[in-house]
Amino acid sequence: MSQQGQAMGDAGAPQRTSFDRASVDRVKEFVGFGPEDERRLESQAHLFERVSDDLADEYYENVRSRRKLDEAFAASALSEAEFKREHRQYLEAFGEGDYGPAFFERRAEFSPADLFVEPGLNEYVGSYMVYYEQLLEEIADEVTAEYAPDPGAEATGDEPDAAAAVEDAVDETVERTLSTLRLAVLDQQFVIGSKVDDFMEQLASMTQRRESVRADLEDTVEELEDYAERIGDGTETIDDVATEQSSSTAEIASEMSNLSATVEEIASNTEEVSATAERAEEIAGETTDTAERAIDKMEGVQDAAGEVTEDVEDLREGVQRIDEIVDVINDIADQTNLLALNASIEAATAGEAGDGFAVVADEVKNLAEESQEEAATIERMVNQIQEDTQETVESLEDANAEIDDGVELVEDTVENLGEIETAVSEAASGVDEVATATDDQAASTEEIAGMADEVMENADQVAAEVESLAEVSEDVERQVQVVTEMVDRLADVQENGDV
Repeated sequence: MSQQGQAMGDAGAPQRTSFDRASVDRVKEFVGFGPEDERRLESQAHLFERVSDDLADEYYENVRSRRKLDEAFAASALSEAEFKREHRQYLEAFGEGDYGPAFFERRAEFSPADLFVEPGLNEYVGSYMVYYEQLLEEIADEVTAEYAPDPGAEATGDEPDAAAAVEDAVDETVERTLSTLRLAVLDQQFVIGSKVDDFMEQLASMTQRRESVRADLEDTVEELEDYAERIGDGTETIDDVATEQSSSTAEIASEMSNLSATVEEIASNTEEVSATAERAEEIAGETTDTAERAIDKMEGVQDAAGEVTEDVEDLREGVQRIDEIVDVINDIADQTNLLALNASIEAATAGEAGDGFAVVADEVKNLAEESQEEAATIERMVNQIQEDTQETVESLEDANAEIDDGVELVEDTVENLGEIETAVSEAASGVDEVATATDDQAASTEEIAGMADEVMENADQVAAEVESLAEVSEDVERQVQVVTEMVDRLADVQENGDV
């Protein structure tokens, strides 16, 4: 980022562009803007005032002729008169002479600058070429008029004096031009820095909202794990009860083998009860496996959420704008190179008198080349950010896939629990038949009746456990829905920049 501020501080919070004296002086030094530039600009105040009306009109026409800028202007609340008045004041301020923190802070708050944030900073900076072209022409014309020979004076034929006059005129033109361009670069740097700061504040706010969603997601996943553990405990209880019930019914079958036809009927019923209990045991085992897989999937959700947290900090929203700024820097560097080339040609034409001019041209060219190198560095950083953002998108897709698998497994669990309830109900019905038949038997069947009562108690316990598991399963379904909604919110944050 520019020297007047960093995008993020050590604690992760965005730092605003600073307009204090030390920061402004540091940027001035970087650009090479000094007291001589202030003096030259103040001496040209009359020039800025003279061209302000025409330039404001011409700039307005330029804006309305560019599609993106015209759309932005039409969507704004600015009238034509307000727009032109702002730009007249903007231009006349070039000759104020006092270019301290207050000057640049006021320029950063200049309302038409906000107009071009949506079209892009390249559109904003490019639109000011109308200013630069006209101002440079006016400066050249004024210097030419100042150094032109007096038509009424006699010609001396002194060629060295004439060459010196030309050299002085060229030097003065270059100095005034550079002073104007330096102030323009400072102005644009602070304006762009201020707008980038606005974006970074929005980015920090969005990051905080995403962190909140991530924390909520972790809490929900922990609840899901707890519910899944309760399901596992319940199915283990069902398995133990079913095993005990199977043993009891086997004893019932042994006792009933000594009875009459009625007892044989009872034995038949108890075999059905045994088969039903075994089915309940199998279903309970399947439920245990399903619940354990559900736990694994929910842990996968947690891992995916962690990856989202790590990747989400690198966002690609706003990268396009930074890329556009790099393009603008390249454009300015190209134009500066062209200016340096023209200056070199003029210096070569002037001969020895243009040596000083050639040195200035070389310095301008070197500055342009350094700017292009820095722009290339920024562009590589932008490409890295885009790659990080793509990884974030892939992590979100993985999280969604894990959630979908988890939902399917929980649904399977609920389905298996329904089968358990049906099987236990059938077992209870069979035991009722056993109890009714044993009422008509002799004393030898009293022991069988006691065993049947024990079977019924176990069946009731199984039914109670199944009912409890059904309630837990409903809670699991609700929590899974919450997880799904949170993942959707994360997807919305990625797409829309808001939670």
